[in-house]
Amino acid sequence: VLLNKSMIEIPPKFAGKPPVHSETTSLALQRPWPGARGLAEDVRHYGDWMRTEAAKLLGHLYKSVKVTDRLAHERPELEALKGQTLPVIAWLWSRTVKCPNPACGREMPLLSSLVLTSKAGREKYLHPDTSGRSIRFSVSDAPPPNVTAPEKGYKRGVSGIFECAFCGTVTTRDYVARQATESGLGSVQTAVIVEGPRNRFYLDASSSTLPKELPEADTSDLNVNLSPNPRDLWCRNFGLNTTRDLFSPRQLVALTTFADLVKTTRERVLSDAVKAGLRDDGVTLEAGGTGATAYADAVGVYLGLIVSKSADYNSSLCGWISGGETLRSTFGRQAIPMVWDYCEANILGSTTGSVFSVIKQLTASLDLLPARAGGLAVQADAQSVSFSNRVVSTDPPYYDNIAYADLSDFFYVWLRRSLKPLLPSLFFTISVPKVEELVAAPYRHGSQESSETFFLTGMTRAMHQLSEQAHSAYPVTIYYAFKQSESDDTEGTFSTGWEVFLDAVIRAGFSLTGTWPLRTERGARTISIGTNSLASSIVLVCSRRSVDATTVSRREFIRELNAVLPEALDEMTKGSGEERSPVAPVDLSQAIIGPGMAVFSKYAAVLEADGSPM
Repeated sequence: VLLNKSMIEIPPKFAGKPPVHSETTSLALQRPWPGARGLAEDVRHYGDWMRTEAAKLLGHLYKSVKVTDRLAHERPELEALKGQTLPVIAWLWSRTVKCPNPACGREMPLLSSLVLTSKAGREKYLHPDTSGRSIRFSVSDAPPPNVTAPEKGYKRGVSGIFECAFCGTVTTRDYVARQATESGLGSVQTAVIVEGPRNRFYLDASSSTLPKELPEADTSDLNVNLSPNPRDLWCRNFGLNTTRDLFSPRQLVALTTFADLVKTTRERVLSDAVKAGLRDDGVTLEAGGTGATAYADAVGVYLGLIVSKSADYNSSLCGWISGGETLRSTFGRQAIPMVWDYCEANILGSTTGSVFSVIKQLTASLDLLPARAGGLAVQADAQSVSFSNRVVSTDPPYYDNIAYADLSDFFYVWLRRSLKPLLPSLFFTISVPKVEELVAAPYRHGSQESSETFFLTGMTRAMHQLSEQAHSAYPVTIYYAFKQSESDDTEGTFSTGWEVFLDAVIRAGFSLTGTWPLRTERGARTISIGTNSLASSIVLVCSRRSVDATTVSRREFIRELNAVLPEALDEMTKGSGEERSPVAPVDLSQAIIGPGMAVFSKYAAVLEADGSPM
């Protein structure tokens, strides 16, 4: 809802207006500011101001590394940079547990890889030193001689099984989980990555360490219990049970500082907006205002989104990608995973993971929004929302594919902390509402059968609402990108998600009049790399089934299918190559269901030989 507000509701309110910040020159005020560009300029300016203020409070936690004589001697590639100060890109860490071997009992690192970078000619590896009671790491150009598979580190088999670096004892997954939940996970710093003029340098952990004492941060509002979702929240198996647990101490201090600065920055925007001549009417953005108060709220909304997005790159579930020498965000896929060797980004820097990079991303998008027609985004339940004669285009939940509400708490806690004063009606709950979310989640409903019934009943009710209230002169378009195949020896391959969803559409009184495949998915996204995953969305074009729809026999239905499907299949596969084919091969079995359903759904019923409905 907030993202929709930020794209279709807020920009038109302030379209074409120049920025209000005091550093805007009189010449700049005379230039045109089409669309949301003036608003984007202010978000850029006040975002930078917020970042500067945060640096005053957090700078001692994110110190750069000075290339001393000793460091240059140890690392000859730094000789030319002697005396210079290099900004830190990231600090690398490994979680630890106590070794299960009583004769050892030391804190063993749970490292998934000892490779820092695998780029040809620039390879760097961690070298463990186990001569003392505690493990220490150094960085070398060559793989560690006593490790058989540096790319696997100490990980053995499935998640949670590791070999002790000191004595070689191999844990069980249950042991690591029990230690994590009962005693908590420890951590050890493994390396520091700094930015040079041309390359990134990998240094020993001692080059830049975390201060022994951190400022106190009030994180009571972050102690929100994560959903007991066994599939999408793997981190709960290892003691990370609240949103607060997903962040390191330094990350908590940094993100709470930024979130709290949104309010301070918003007051600065209000003062500048009044000075710039905006009407000081005191009407908030949530109340529909368009004056100085509403404008300050609007800039505050985008600043809150910047903090929220920064959390994605500043949790203890971010990893380091050795092949690309960059940070992996928390949500590489729609799940909150468990990450054993994690990466702390420099939130005050200018590379991936910094607030600066998020400001650039957000304002680049805001610059391009047309901000023409006014929009309205509200939170409502599709099963009961009341509207009349609207053209409807909707993207419904995908059966049991993703429980978005469970995952959304990760961002919600940060948005609520910074934006509740600005949009109180949107953030009045402690966490994201979940009970009514229309997904087939067995852990919420007790069994697969109960969750499927919940989904079918709710989706039928929602589709019925659309059928009854949508504008009769226009079709309802429904985007659907679900893919879940299950094998059955007698029935072949089928998709439960499709079956249940299409059943709901037909029960609601809809007839499918077309299916349009749209190439909507990014091939480089994590979930698609090396997998047979969807490249397209299928848009179902629906209209109300005729009240005088007839019934046909199964034989007549199959005869009509045989006439329709070959032409439909040809239409979906015409041309050659990935670029010219309307439907990617991976999507074909799902897309071809549409034309068949168009035939099936236009009839009141298709009857079997014994007279029962098919």
